[in-house]
Amino acid sequence: MTSQIPPRFIVSSEELIGEWDWNKVERCIVCNLAMRKEDPIAHCPACGHPAHRDHLLEWIKIKGVCPFCKRKITADKI
Repeated sequence: MTSQIPPRFIVSSEELIGEWDWNKVERCIVCNLAMRKEDPIAHCPACGHPAHRDHLLEWIKIKGVCPFCKRKITADKI
């Protein structure tokens, strides 16, 4: 079963689905703080949800799964 991913999310480095909407407040899926335009951002390659890049990399190093969708991901995919 696959879920529908809203068009503003980047799904992978090879596939861009729509444009990022900075008018909407996006929150990091690791720390839950609002992300700013100047923050280094990463997206889960499995579900496309955004996170602060450093936070997501640290989370993956410890847990090995996306904090949102719980699918296994590796740092080389970020």
